[in-house]
Amino acid sequence: MNKHLWIAAAVAVLALVPGCKGKTSQNSTEMRSLNAVVDAEPLDVLVDTDVKTSALTFGATSPYVQFDSGTRDVQVRSSTAQTILSDKQISFSSGINNTLLIYGKRAAMQTQVMIDDTVSPSSGHFRVRAINLSADTGAVDLYVTTGSITGTGSIVPAAAFGALTGAAEVANGSLQITLTTSGTQDILFQSAPQNFSDNSTYTVAVLPSLGGKLVSAVLLTQGGSPAGTLLQNPFARVKAVNAIPDAPALNFKADGTVLLSSVPFMGSSSYVTTTSGTHALQIEASNVPGTTIASVSKQLDPSRDYTALAAGALATPSVLAFADDNSLPTAGFAKIRFVNAGPGSPATDVLVNFAAQTTGLAYGTASTYFQVTPSLTYTITFATPGGVSVIATASPVELDASAIYTAYLFGTGSAAQVRVVRDR
Repeated sequence: MNKHLWIAAAVAVLALVPGCKGKTSQNSTEMRSLNAVVDAEPLDVLVDTDVKTSALTFGATSPYVQFDSGTRDVQVRSSTAQTILSDKQISFSSGINNTLLIYGKRAAMQTQVMIDDTVSPSSGHFRVRAINLSADTGAVDLYVTTGSITGTGSIVPAAAFGALTGAAEVANGSLQITLTTSGTQDILFQSAPQNFSDNSTYTVAVLPSLGGKLVSAVLLTQGGSPAGTLLQNPFARVKAVNAIPDAPALNFKADGTVLLSSVPFMGSSSYVTTTSGTHALQIEASNVPGTTIASVSKQLDPSRDYTALAAGALATPSVLAFADDNSLPTAGFAKIRFVNAGPGSPATDVLVNFAAQTTGLAYGTASTYFQVTPSLTYTITFATPGGVSVIATASPVELDASAIYTAYLFGTGSAAQVRVVRDR
């Protein structure tokens, strides 16, 4: 073959080969997927029934995949049960890089496509924007700083749920990402320093948590590798409840450091932030500091809320720890669970307005959460199995819409009481 003809043929063949990562061929598009559904199993993503991403876990971002542009049927299904959880017709433009955002609750999953930011930052700078995928958190502010946010302003304010913000331009370097409740410096998330490169573009995706208050984040790199980096929240939250009838006020500690002080019998504290990881949760009498009377080792997961419960009698105390679900209930509902914290009490049934809500609740355990309509006049009763004998009752009990509660059985025998605590 003539040398020039051979070169022309080779060029023609190369023109048919798909472009490199981050670039798309004519009449095609590229898409990566982010799973932000905290209560779902691993997910598959299908385009026109063809599996493009398999077993995508919460917080994970898939590599880019390429397919023909145009209107496509995009489905999200359970990797384990093969159940279709979302089915949506989405239009994809040619030559565009997209991120499929999968978010919301499993029972009401949402998807939207986020396209790349095509504006180039100036020399020595990068661009960053935010997408808030946490319905429980409300609007958040984004800070990118070298250290403390005190006295500084957010670079991206008021990122609302499901809304993509505009981008800010920031001088590149090793910087910390901080997310706060919008309009405040109440920190919901803070990362270790991240390397932000010159002339790069990023999106900070805000992830929900089972705790409901704190969040984590995914740093999405535009056109780079890895496609997304999960940044786990380094913190958890703990509150204290004193259920020891004959105990004085108690201090609650983690690894010897006091978290909450002088919590009285039937007292319930607010939440305080501590580092995630395994901790020794301890109690001591506040009038005898330094003498631990009970302890438990507990793994505190990132972004989760926990209740540390001082239980038993002063002669035989113990510390119990429950994971709290402070994610918001369905709009127009309240959420409540029940804890049997009465020393020596039998397994109990719990009745709400005289109808059994949960049965056989053993001492030292918590029920699942239940959604109920809001009311000012609930009656909550702890009773022996089958509702034969009433142990203690609280009435009237107010449960407000969008609020989360725990109803505790405290005390023993004729001194047993029901106390309802609002957790959120």
